[in-house]
Amino acid sequence: MNLFEALKMTCKDASYLHEKKKAGKLSFTEMFGLKIHLLYCSLCRMFFKQLDELEKHTHRFSQSEKTIASLDASSKEKMKQAFEQELKK
Repeated sequence: MNLFEALKMTCKDASYLHEKKKAGKLSFTEMFGLKIHLLYCSLCRMFFKQLDELEKHTHRFSQSEKTIASLDASSKEKMKQAFEQELKK
């Protein structure tokens, strides 16, 4: 990624790089491009801030509740049948 590519980065590209950054797999040029995009895109700055905050609260809640969501057998069967019906279309 060069400077020109960084300047024409879309918000979709920035979202991809933001997620990649969380996984710790962002190259220097990708990081540079993301930072450039965030300098001029206030919507992405706000969105990423909200997303990070939501993930922080979700993680905190999941750590404190230790509950596992599950479906009963009849609900699972209904889902399986609906899925099979959709596959037949």
